[in-house]
Amino acid sequence: MRGLLALPGVVGLLLSAQPMQAQAPDGSANRAGIERLSFMVGRWRGEAWMQRGPERVQTSMTETVERKLDGAVLLVEGLGVIPGADSTAPRAVHQALAVVTFDPQAGTYNLRSYIATGQFGDFALTLVPGGVSWTREVPGGRIRNTAHIDGTTWHEVGEFSRDGVTWMQIMEMNLRREP
Repeated sequence: MRGLLALPGVVGLLLSAQPMQAQAPDGSANRAGIERLSFMVGRWRGEAWMQRGPERVQTSMTETVERKLDGAVLLVEGLGVIPGADSTAPRAVHQALAVVTFDPQAGTYNLRSYIATGQFGDFALTLVPGGVSWTREVPGGRIRNTAHIDGTTWHEVGEFSRDGVTWMQIMEMNLRREP
């Protein structure tokens, strides 16, 4: 206590000072970056196929993209369903959820993706002519997805490469925007 009395001016100032008001960013730069991805927003349905080992799986696919947090992020949900055999119910074979953010200081997009198995990852999302692209490292190589999206169609191709030079297609989606 003796030390505090030795500095009454500083302690008194600290104890009587009003709390500093933090200057929170207004989010407009985030919203402007996300607005450049507005061509993705909507509900999209169609057909897709994906290679699962030696098996090529055909699915009915839905992608739902929504603005969230006052337009500061995009929420993307993908669901791939196959019909049930005989009288069994349809079964989900692909379930993914992603949040797309924009870093205004770096001028970059990030896609944080989750799948139903519990796996998740952060990937750089890049604007390409007519759409977006992202790449991720996987055991044995790399996967690259490129989605070309116009006002009514979403065409996405997934490719795998062991060396980053030669690519093999492993997935394709052809969706139409729902009204």
